[in-house]
Amino acid sequence: MAEGKEGEGTHRDKRGGTGGDRMRKAVLISAILILLPLSAPQARVLERVAGVIEGKVYTLGDLEEAASRFGLRRPKGENPLDEMVKLERFYKEVMDRIVEEKVLERTLQRIGKDVKDEEVEKWIEGLKKKHKVSDKTFVRELHAQGFTLEGYRAYIKNQMRKARVIDFFIRPKISPDEEALLSYYRTHIDRYTLAPKVRLSHIFISLPADADSKEREIAEGKIEKALEALRMGRPFSEVATLYSEDPSAKYGGDLGYLEEKEIDESLREVIRNLEVGEVSPIIRTSRGLHLLMVTDRRGGKPLPFEEVRSKVMEGYYREEISKRYAEWLKKAKAKLDIEVRL
Repeated sequence: MAEGKEGEGTHRDKRGGTGGDRMRKAVLISAILILLPLSAPQARVLERVAGVIEGKVYTLGDLEEAASRFGLRRPKGENPLDEMVKLERFYKEVMDRIVEEKVLERTLQRIGKDVKDEEVEKWIEGLKKKHKVSDKTFVRELHAQGFTLEGYRAYIKNQMRKARVIDFFIRPKISPDEEALLSYYRTHIDRYTLAPKVRLSHIFISLPADADSKEREIAEGKIEKALEALRMGRPFSEVATLYSEDPSAKYGGDLGYLEEKEIDESLREVIRNLEVGEVSPIIRTSRGLHLLMVTDRRGGKPLPFEEVRSKVMEGYYREEISKRYAEWLKKAKAKLDIEVRL
């Protein structure tokens, strides 16, 4: 019995690997071969039906052609299998965009408010004039972003349609009261909080990592003298002007207000633990020796609601419009005769 199980479950041929391993490899290779860039098979793949919208058939080739209307490019994978996965996502996204395009077009045509080609041309001409670019430069920039000129016209038309649908069907239904805005403000309080800033004064003595013993002795002696002067009550600004080798020395060592992300990582922890007016111990970094003093701290507290009310309103509208548009689009799609075969 033991021999039978071994023969069934773990038999290996001379090439190595179990039967299950070989089967998995065969399946993987088959999947990869489907997408190999051979001209005839590739043409047949592009003829595959991706979906049907209101009776109109769309092949994979149609989706690739339509991609330029949405600034999308056919992806390339690191290997055939990776490309297959990326292509699947690409085709689905293009199909979704086409469906949305049809929904917007049909909705606006029904109420007699569809976007005219002349409106699109006027907008594009205004854009070129605003940025002072020639037709040739404009087309080159479009190509760099994955658009053809015709594709970009279609893209802008679709964006204008979307804005028009929002203005007609979404925005009028949004009317937040004060409580709704306050709730949004509290939920997103981090957006209305100033980043903490610290004002620093700095004394710096250069001491490269490869300095010899004599150079270290001179640098350490200089920073010790500066620290002793501070301990004796001499103003930091005077000591910085006298000893510091940092460009800020001419300003009394003042570095101004800085956010934590602007401060060298090797100094952040020390600065966090300093009180206003407190001088740090001597700090060694790869650049040299430092003395720091915090002269002020600000920020880190939420701005009052009254000061940011207009920004809260903008944020509230932006999120509500996005959410309600998605809901509207989902319902509108359900009314179309759509069959997706991807």
